[in-house]
Parts: sequence; C-alpha cells; structure tokens
Amino acid sequence: MPTYVHLMELGKESLETMEKSPDRRQAAREMITGEGGELLAIYYTFGRYDVVAVAEYPDDGAAARAAITFRGEGNTSVETLPAFTEGEWDEEVVEKME
Repeated sequence: MPTYVHLMELGKESLETMEKSPDRRQAAREMITGEGGELLAIYYTFGRYDVVAVAEYPDDGAAARAAITFRGEGNTSVETLPAFTEGEWDEEVVEKME
C-alpha cells in the first residue's frame, strides 16, 4: 500500500488538553483502519509541526479522506505528503526518467 506522511499543527484546544492524546491516537488508528489503511507511526515533534503521523492507505482518496477527517475533528491543520521508499522512488520515478 502507498505510504503517506501527515504533518499536523495542533490548535490551542488540542495543546491545552494534551491529556487526551491517548484517546486521540486511538481514534486516529480506528479512522485510518476504517479507510482501509494502517497507522504505522506517530511522532510528537517541536517546531512548525506538533505531530507527524505515517500511514499506509489503499489509494490517494483514502489518504485525502483521512486528512479531511483530521481537520474536521477540531482545531488541527494537516498537510499530507505521499512518501516513497528508495526502491519505489527508483522504480516509479528514476527509471521512468531515463
């Protein structure tokens, strides 16, 4: 399945209620699974983004629906990026440029 990276910036409400993080992670896992995907990892970061989530989805539509759901759940902004392994990059991009 294709891999996607969700870069999330939490809003004030989420930052003020960090004790709810375990529940939010579980809800995210369930939502991603509902889209036919799998949550591979969640990282909390500091800087421009507060959370980086790595997930696999069956297609772009499922990834887009998940991103929209993340945004619709409250005060989180999300940027979603498709991600390629080295092998996928070489096969899908490099070899086709030759």
